[in-house]
Amino acid sequence: MVSLFSLIRVTIETIRGIVSSYRRVSKRISQSPGLPVSNPTIPFWSIPASPIQKEGSIAALPESADVVIIGSGITGTAFARTLLNGDRSLEVVMLEARDACSGATARNGGHITPPLYHDYLDLKKKHGAEAAKQIIEFRLSHLDELIRVAEEEGLTKESQCRKVETYDVFFDKEVFEGAKEKLGRYLEELSSEKGGWDTVEGSAGMQLADGVCGVISTTGGAIHPYRFVTGILSRLLKAYPSFRLYTHTPCLSIDANIVHTPRGDIRTEHIVHATNGWSSHLLAPMREKIVPLRGHMTAQRAGTGLDGGWLGTRSFVLYPGASEDRWDYLTQQPPDPRARLDEKPQAEFMFGGGVEMGSPSFFDAVGCADDSQVEFRVSAYLGGALAAYFGKWWGGESADVDDDDHFEKGRVKKVWSGILGISADGLPWVGGLPSKVSGRGEGGAEWIAAGYSGEGMVHAWMSGKALAYIILGKDPHWLPAPFLVTEKRWKKADISSWL
Repeated sequence: MVSLFSLIRVTIETIRGIVSSYRRVSKRISQSPGLPVSNPTIPFWSIPASPIQKEGSIAALPESADVVIIGSGITGTAFARTLLNGDRSLEVVMLEARDACSGATARNGGHITPPLYHDYLDLKKKHGAEAAKQIIEFRLSHLDELIRVAEEEGLTKESQCRKVETYDVFFDKEVFEGAKEKLGRYLEELSSEKGGWDTVEGSAGMQLADGVCGVISTTGGAIHPYRFVTGILSRLLKAYPSFRLYTHTPCLSIDANIVHTPRGDIRTEHIVHATNGWSSHLLAPMREKIVPLRGHMTAQRAGTGLDGGWLGTRSFVLYPGASEDRWDYLTQQPPDPRARLDEKPQAEFMFGGGVEMGSPSFFDAVGCADDSQVEFRVSAYLGGALAAYFGKWWGGESADVDDDDHFEKGRVKKVWSGILGISADGLPWVGGLPSKVSGRGEGGAEWIAAGYSGEGMVHAWMSGKALAYIILGKDPHWLPAPFLVTEKRWKKADISSWL
């Protein structure tokens, strides 16, 4: 039997560990995240690499431009596309520290599945009913918008942008009951959402483990984010001579209206920060307002016992424990040879997560902007969790069918890390930067769209589009007011709620 003294000692040591972790994190998030590392892990999505992978990496930089975009992910691409479509005469330069689209966009799970009922009541409490509904509508708008853009760009097959059935799967009865209560309140207040949801006790007849308490389902989306973004950038480079992309050209500093890089300086009227987790490298006052956090993703071969009839048509958010703060996410590549550029797909499971707020892995991840490393505890968990989630239905391991040296043998085909941008108040930061927030006085106008807190696929595109509307003098009526950057919001935002 464990003595009371032993229990007290263990409790004290646990508290000391938490306090020590908190202190380390507090110190880390007050520092610059630095530039993106030069040797990041390689995500599944970027194999094979886009032809524009190293676009402009050895070309001479212009001395000036109307607009300089820092970052070549989904935010910067949405902004560039919208701006150039609105005014093709503008000289627009996009700078990327590494390969094209090598940041968070190419490293996420490809989910277009927004948190809706999950935090509606909290949004309502903080921002009021109308603002909460506008935020929900903003998130919901991304699926149809991304599908529409993929069609316009001729990228529907290549980007795999599609609607899927999405399922919140609960393994704890109390968490499931709480989710049902939130969903009920959500549907009461957003009549447009009624009829689009289903709640089932148990595993709903799906191929899930016996421990499932309940499932909540609706319609979501999935996408190949890397091909979507690089496909659009490729077209913009061909369609607009005034648009130029320079990869391997990090922005070192900004002085008034001059952007300094190792390859030369560019004078500009507008500077757009589309760097998400790295935002505070160039915006020192945004440290502790947008904080980097390292996440993990895997591409895995599906178990042989799973029914191939639903492969590629579903996505999941899985809640394995007694807390809403712990969840994993899963979608799947469609088993359609036409959806890949040069190889037959194997219906890979795209599985990520493995971090819970307050856990050792969480404290290790917060403030970390190094995506060259993979955290052992997280990768070990992700490598084994899928078989547990599907239980007896998983079956045997898939046969090794890949002879590409880029991929590993066995269940886990690829594992990589990526940097999220955690917003101190949980909302994206979109709009013009006041001088106190940029840390600079008079000079060129600076703008930002960043801080998506791990939900970039349902925030980034419309945020980048809204920013372009603002610069073009148009009204982005869909942009929620709480997203706008103000000194008042900046002063109030407190990252401690995440810690």
